[in-house]
Amino acid sequence: MSRFRAFVLGPLAFVGVLTSHAALADSIITVDVPGSTSTTLNGINDTGVAVGSYDASFATHAFIRQPDGTISTFDVAGAVSTYGQGINNAGLVTGYYDIGGAYVGYLRATDGTITSFTVPLALSTQGFGINNLGQIVGTYSLSGSLDFHGFIRSADGSSFTTFDAPGAVWTYAQGINDSGVVSGFYFDGAAFHGYLRATDGSFTTYDVVASPFSAGTFGNGINDLGTTVGYVLDPVFDSSGPLFTATGFVRQSDGTYQLFPIPPSYLVYAMDINNSNQIVGQYVVDGVTHGFITQAVPEPGAYAMLATGVSLLSLASSVRRRLSCRS
Repeated sequence: MSRFRAFVLGPLAFVGVLTSHAALADSIITVDVPGSTSTTLNGINDTGVAVGSYDASFATHAFIRQPDGTISTFDVAGAVSTYGQGINNAGLVTGYYDIGGAYVGYLRATDGTITSFTVPLALSTQGFGINNLGQIVGTYSLSGSLDFHGFIRSADGSSFTTFDAPGAVWTYAQGINDSGVVSGFYFDGAAFHGYLRATDGSFTTYDVVASPFSAGTFGNGINDLGTTVGYVLDPVFDSSGPLFTATGFVRQSDGTYQLFPIPPSYLVYAMDINNSNQIVGQYVVDGVTHGFITQAVPEPGAYAMLATGVSLLSLASSVRRRLSCRS
């Protein structure tokens, strides 16, 4: 995991101090594409069909996973790598592919037909989420790097609505529900924050706090109830600087949120949530990334605080052991 020596956050003197809205995963289904070295799950529809990406043969490929565990893989013809990001109830998939230094968005029909798209004047376009109306959200860059903006692609592909979060240097659009509410995150030059964009273009920004030193909030998928998922970064320090850990979160429409670690991993990324509150994402153990499907279960406040604190103590211990091995 990258070390951000530019952050001056002070020593991490505690573990387990969290919000009163904590949660643990009820059960975890781990997903690994056979023959892969890394697997991520990025989207899930209401029938439990999930989409993601995996690494194999020095390239990234997309796949679709059925509720019974059946996996089918696909690539965009001629692409260096293909990334599967979002899926709706009709089975339409969005994502992006690498053409060698730039990204192009795509829409994949159930018969495998690929329709490519780019935001006008953009050098790079990435599709991330798709709702049941066929609207697609994602991120584009005019220069190809270091300037990121959000977009909504109309269902028929005839128009793009582009936007930036207020005060943002970079804006990433990750999910969209059937009401047209967009979920994502932005960078203001100092830190990352989550946001929701309403259909009238107004923004609600938020930060999830896992500890007093939480350094970034990344909002991802959203369902029709307005429940969003994402992850929050926290630093753990060694002599050379901070190593960041990631904890998944579920945020309700009223602004309350629950955290869920997946021990023994200290890197948990929640990417999407469907209307049955199934969550998909990825976690890392011993340097290997695995996809997961789970469902967050709110616990009584005191029990959740205790359980999550114990989990983070385990995670912190694991991180320290890894850091010791590196020194």
